[in-house]
Amino acid sequence: MLDILFVGGNRKDVSAIKDLPIELDHVQNGMIALSALNSEYYDGVVIHDNLPLLTPSRLVREIRAVNKHIPIYTLIKSGERRAEILSDLANGATFYFEPDSQSLDLLLEMILMGKQYYDFMAELSEVERQYFNHIGSGSIIGISELMINLYRLLSQIRKKDVTTILYGNSGTGKNLVASWLHDYSLRKNNPSISVNCPAIPKELLESELFGHTKGAFTGADSDKDGKFQAANSGTIFLDEIGDLDMNLQAKILRVLESGEVEKIGANNSIKVNVRIISATNQNLPEMVDEKKFRQDLFHRINVFPITVPSLSDHPGDIPMIAYSILRELIKKHNSPVNYISSDALKFLKNYDWPGNVRELENIMERAILTSQEEELSLADLESLITVDHSVQQVSDPIVEEVPKDGDDLQDEVKAENINVQESDEETIPSIIVPSELRSLKELEKDAIKKTLIHTKYNMSKASKILGISRMTLYRKIETYGLNSDE
Repeated sequence: MLDILFVGGNRKDVSAIKDLPIELDHVQNGMIALSALNSEYYDGVVIHDNLPLLTPSRLVREIRAVNKHIPIYTLIKSGERRAEILSDLANGATFYFEPDSQSLDLLLEMILMGKQYYDFMAELSEVERQYFNHIGSGSIIGISELMINLYRLLSQIRKKDVTTILYGNSGTGKNLVASWLHDYSLRKNNPSISVNCPAIPKELLESELFGHTKGAFTGADSDKDGKFQAANSGTIFLDEIGDLDMNLQAKILRVLESGEVEKIGANNSIKVNVRIISATNQNLPEMVDEKKFRQDLFHRINVFPITVPSLSDHPGDIPMIAYSILRELIKKHNSPVNYISSDALKFLKNYDWPGNVRELENIMERAILTSQEEELSLADLESLITVDHSVQQVSDPIVEEVPKDGDDLQDEVKAENINVQESDEETIPSIIVPSELRSLKELEKDAIKKTLIHTKYNMSKASKILGISRMTLYRKIETYGLNSDE
């Protein structure tokens, strides 16, 4: 059970919040709240926008000044307060919630995520905490369990000069993780060189990496140092290393084994002291089996593998990421937009983002450039999503294990000819539905609704029956509007 301090509001507001599975202490104003925080432990603070004595924004600043590691959520009901969302976030608010347009289950999801994140922060030393802000590590944003696991890995090797490879789909931000690994390493005061391997023509890549001597080939009018020499004493980031041909793979292996590079046309080797961080969106073990990637190089670069999650794997972080992007875009384009509507945020969370954070940044920037309003609306975003990138219809297996008293649900799902394959992710990768049957969205909604009714809205039992996490269940209840009062 979570202990939450609720500040401001009236009896109706308090009654609504108390419906959540939390222990709630209610105080009327910010001064009492600050006193309570000094004497009691809380897992989070929720600040109503109807607040006497101290404004909500001022209270956010005051709380964060005395407690750096407690989640703070602001309730937003008025247009005036919406205009302050960005400043609230900049001053230390974890995030905000709009009770008039969003389900309370979403607030619970945010509270649970915030507690996980700040519990992780509490594990760090005071020195280590400076490398993380309240919504992530610099430009690496997120407080979900997946992101916390990523932060743990990063913190484990911060001071270790270890060869690292980053796995992840295109657009997930592997370059940001590589930058973090350098910026907070023992090599942080030395060069950091990034090489996008597929972006350089193959015939030029060897020269770019290792350099050449004058006259080594046509056009080599002078000696040139390569990227490895430029990165000496620092870090070199080899993005999409799986695209290197076998010849270059052999040369990279030599650097790892001997710390030596040899310029094209040279008869001697040059010693370099370089940490290699690589990244790929390909399946390197499979490429090794297919003889497309050297096994010896794979073992050399795979010393400490880190997987950067796809955006669709942690949708709870999408609103925070979107606001971080919004803040930078406002500065870049001097846009009048200062907040994102709740419908737009819901849309962003439910879209599958095949291009990951890079696609989100692109869509947000285009929306900012075309919007003339203070609010970034659902219409602003929907019109920019291409037809072939459909909104995610299903993101979790409907039925994995159903107890005996739930056989009716299982039979209905089977009757609809749904072919569910096993997956490590909470997705349905293959579904066969005859055209005359209901849509996948309708099937999933009905299955979830029947399970909720069957369990009397017991979230733990329902999520177990459905084979999905409680967080995902809360998200789907919000998406489909399946509240208990329906």
